[in-house]
Formats: sequence, structure tokens, C-alpha cells
Amino acid sequence: MRKRNLLCALLAAALCLSPAGCRAQEPAEPEKVTLTVKTPPIGLGNIPGAGEAEVYDMLTAAAERFQAQYDKYDVEFSISRYDYLDEQTQLADKYGTPESADIFFAGSWNVPLYVKRGWLVPLDDMITPELRSDVDESIWKQNTVGGKVYTLPYHQLQNTLMVNRTMMQAAGLEEYIPQDDSVAHWSTEEFNLICQRLKESLTDENTFAFMMYAANSQGDSHIMTLLRAYGCPLYDENGNFAVNTPEGIQALAWIKEMDQQGITPKGAENLELLDCVNLFYNQQLAMCEGNLTNLWDARNKGVDVFTANFPDPSGAGFCTASSNGFCVFDNGDETKIQAAKDFLSFLLSDGEAMKYTLGTLPVSKSVTQQYQDEIWMLKAYGENTADTVDNIRGSLNWQGVRDVFYRNINDLLTGEKSPEEAAAAIDESCNAALEQGRASDEESGNKED
Repeated sequence: MRKRNLLCALLAAALCLSPAGCRAQEPAEPEKVTLTVKTPPIGLGNIPGAGEAEVYDMLTAAAERFQAQYDKYDVEFSISRYDYLDEQTQLADKYGTPESADIFFAGSWNVPLYVKRGWLVPLDDMITPELRSDVDESIWKQNTVGGKVYTLPYHQLQNTLMVNRTMMQAAGLEEYIPQDDSVAHWSTEEFNLICQRLKESLTDENTFAFMMYAANSQGDSHIMTLLRAYGCPLYDENGNFAVNTPEGIQALAWIKEMDQQGITPKGAENLELLDCVNLFYNQQLAMCEGNLTNLWDARNKGVDVFTANFPDPSGAGFCTASSNGFCVFDNGDETKIQAAKDFLSFLLSDGEAMKYTLGTLPVSKSVTQQYQDEIWMLKAYGENTADTVDNIRGSLNWQGVRDVFYRNINDLLTGEKSPEEAAAAIDESCNAALEQGRASDEESGNKED
């Protein structure tokens, strides 16, 4: 019996010493996966402890941390930036090729088009109840197409009005200045009173109460928000522009009247948004569109500034906002898709990665709560998210809309079109652009079928 046990022991040792036996004892190597990640050069502002940064910087640092703790697959990353104008060549044209992105950072108006073409992976299975409740429903709605979430929101760009506190006080408008670094909410009637008093108090002929611009499409969504000032919803129930209504015409007449009265800058049709922002920084403009980053810049330039929503009839007001986040291309490789989802789950739970949202505005309520006592106006902007209006509405040809919308505002300011004519032209031209996007999508779908 002892001889038999000794023989078994010797056989076991021999097997262990043999190449085949050793391999049997070793754990299997994780499968190698390369994730291609692409992003435009989206700036994230001044990050506490890190300075000025872009999405690319956040991704490269986060990828190293992810690799250090991830063992499901042996993941390598190929992270690159592309110019905004190269989205077609870098994303759309490379879809389905070995150079296709697996993950891309979506500062893109083309996401609804990619969804319609069946190129993106729905990400609802990644959204836990905790994550869902941590992000405002208005942001989830922005990133939902056909009832499914295709972009995991990361940070948002919320735009309100910046207001010069000193000019308001000089005009005797203290009662309209909010307390405790909160956002002011003005009705359209109150807003008009404020503009009139500012105009009366501003004696310099090159200083004005309110912004206006129409030289190009920059900032056009904010002009669209002004069209809501008298109750125009901008769109009808079918998702088409509906400015040619009594409320829309009234808003256009109001914009023209402010121009004629000198409330807005002279020759505003030749200005772009950035010109107005610089006038505000130079204290030649009492009110201008701005965001959290602009507010900090204004303070650094010596402007005593507070913030207000765009006016509406009720007095609640509107802010315009868009969010950027992560999308996953469906490249037909389930292993890559799973690794991509695991990386995104890591990003949204990684404190260092989420800290990069503080340079603009987090979508995460918990991140806002964590840092709201350290960063000026962070809490106020976070609470203001519920007043967001979505002017883009998942358009399949938003750039086409932008190309024509501002031209109608320009015609209004120059007198080429009356408010009635401008309203009709906005509906006709913008809806033609929307229809072109729908038709292009259908044609693409037919070719793929």
C-alpha cells in the first residue's frame, strides 16, 4: 500500500514538472482588448488641483487607473483627439472599420443620427437607481433617443445671464438683485423694467443694457431662448419650429424694439456672441449670456457680477444647457462593448475623474454637494438645472438649423424683414433643415437595408 502511494506521489510530481502540467496549474491569461477612444478638444476649465485641462487629459489619466485595478480583460487604450470639423472623417467615415472608435466623448449634435443608423449601443443597463437619481431628469431627457439612453452624461454647460451688480445698483434696481449668490428669476415684465432703468442710467454712448448679436450662428440657442419670453414654446407637438405665432411674433417685435431704443448695442447685426461677452468684461454691457466659467472670468477682471435666468412670462425663467458625455459604438464585438461599459462605469464612480467636471458644471448632484462650499456659485447652478430648456431637441440636422436661423435674426435687425416676416421665415427655413436631416437619415437607412 505504501509503494502504491509513493508511486502516485511521484507521478503527480512528474506531471507538475512537465510543461503541460505546469500550464494546467496556471490561471488562464485574460483576453487582450484594445479600446479606441476619441474626443474633440473639449476644454474642462480650471480643475482644482490640476489647472486647465481637456477631456483628453482626464481620459488618459483615468485609463491608467482603470488598467491598474481591472482584471476581467487585459485592456490597452488608444486615446486620441480630433478637430471639431473632422467628426465626419474620424467618427462616421471610420465606423465599421478597424479604425472605428469604441468610445467617443459626445459633444456632438450628430448622436441622434448615429442612433437612427443603429451605430450606438444603448446604455440603460449601466444606469443604476443611484446613478439615475444622481442626475437631473432634464439631463437624462437630453441624452435619450427613442426611449433609450445612448450618452452617459458627464458634465454640463449651463448658460444664464451675467449681470453687472454695480450698474444695477446705480440704476436703483437693488430689489431685483438676488441674495446669497443665488440665481435671479425675472418675469418678462420685470426684465423690461430693468432694461429701461439701466438704459436711463447709462450715460456713456458706448455702454448698453443688454446683449444682441447676429453676425453668425455662435450663441444662436440663446437667441432662441429669448423667443420664449412671451410664451412661445419654439416648437409644436410634432417637433417643428413654431415661431410664427402671436407669441413668437411678439418676441421678435420685442427684440427689434430693444434694438431701436438703444437697449442693445448699435449695429448688433454685425456682432457675434464673443463680442458681447468682451463688452461685458469691459463693463460696456450690463447683461450678457454667460456660464460658470464666464462668471469667474468676469470676477477676475474686476466685474461685480451675479446671474439671472432668461426671462419668461411667469418669472421662473429659463437657462439653456447641454451636456457632454460618453457613447459606445456598436462595432459587433461583445468583448469590446463589455470592456467599454466597464471603463465608463469606472469613470462615473472614480472621484478623480469626476473632479474634472468642476471646471464647468457637474451633472452629478453628489459631486456638486461635495464641492459646493468650495466653489462659488456651484450650488446655485446645480439647483438651477431644473429650469433648463432644450432647444436642440435631438435634431438630425442641427447644424443646418443654425446655418439659417441667425440669418433671419440678422434680417430682423437690419430691417430686411418685419417681425411677421422673420417669424414666417424662421419656421420655413429651420423646418426645411429639420426635414433635410430626416430625409437624409431615411435615405441612409434604405441604403444600409
